[in-house]
Amino acid sequence: MTTLTETSVTARKVIKWGAIGFVGITILWYLGTALVNYYKATHPVVSNPTEDFGVLPKISFPDSSSRPKLSLELPTGAIPTFVDRMYVYSEPVKKSSFGNADEAIETAAALGFLFTPTQQTASDYVWANQDQLISKLEMNIVNGHFTLTRQWQNNPTLAATASFTSDKTIITDTENYLTKVGLSNSDIVGVEKVTYLKDAGGTLAEALSLSDADFVQVDLFRKNIDEVDPTSKTKEIKATYPFYSLDPNKGIVRAVVTGSKTVNNNIINLDYTYNKIDYTTNGTYPIKTGEEAWTELQNGGGYVFPGTSGAAEMKIRRIFLGYFDAESTTGYAMPIYIFLGDQGFTAYVSAVTDTWTK
Repeated sequence: MTTLTETSVTARKVIKWGAIGFVGITILWYLGTALVNYYKATHPVVSNPTEDFGVLPKISFPDSSSRPKLSLELPTGAIPTFVDRMYVYSEPVKKSSFGNADEAIETAAALGFLFTPTQQTASDYVWANQDQLISKLEMNIVNGHFTLTRQWQNNPTLAATASFTSDKTIITDTENYLTKVGLSNSDIVGVEKVTYLKDAGGTLAEALSLSDADFVQVDLFRKNIDEVDPTSKTKEIKATYPFYSLDPNKGIVRAVVTGSKTVNNNIINLDYTYNKIDYTTNGTYPIKTGEEAWTELQNGGGYVFPGTSGAAEMKIRRIFLGYFDAESTTGYAMPIYIFLGDQGFTAYVSAVTDTWTK
């Protein structure tokens, strides 16, 4: 017969070994989970680019008038390794409709042009105000792009009214004005450039500082596209891509403002070339390597903005990816390689592989 003592010893052994087994199983479970997660992290499942839009139209760069001899002088000494795919976003082309003229007239009225416009072509309208500054508004009523000009020279006191307090205040006032006239968009807020200007005998020239400025030029650029890491719980940004246009120094909205408190005298020039991008409609496409883009640029491809140097030779200091902000959209916002040199030199090469462009 089993004694009470023997039963107690057996029970203690069962509990002991059971606890050891439980701890062992727990350790193995955590270790196995960690190994599985490590394998997933080091061997991610790579899907093919989605190519949702099919073959894309090529970016139509204008011919570059002159190209210096290019060489690389990068921080690491080598072209960086870039991602193998990027998003292409839908940028719908506006089509002519009966409502275009009505929308244009509403915009013109908000800008202070209330008279009947002159129709230059089926899509180009011109409004003229015979006020002191002889204001003119030229608009393409289909895409909504326009240029507003005022002959500020007719009122010499405008230069004398300059009372600018800060860059931030000027930018905020300009953005508030765009909101008031119905021209503000969420993706042209946050990337700005301010240039100080002065009256140089009836022409505008750059001023040295805000205190020396008679006028201020505000350029609004499209907001960068931030790519968020989908595996990050904190929505960590893993890459950010800026937008560049043919003139990298000019925003898709450019305003020249005065210190006047009168609305019609406050903005003497306004260029508006905004195209709406549908960021929710997109697809991924394979892109060229940095080396392929560099070779294409060296062989005369892409586009060159020479900047102010005029040098026969130019060293490329940076290479990175971004998006091209075309004034005349082809229906898509497409990625480009951007090459930066000294004194404003900028060059672009379309990033999507040639297989997917025509």
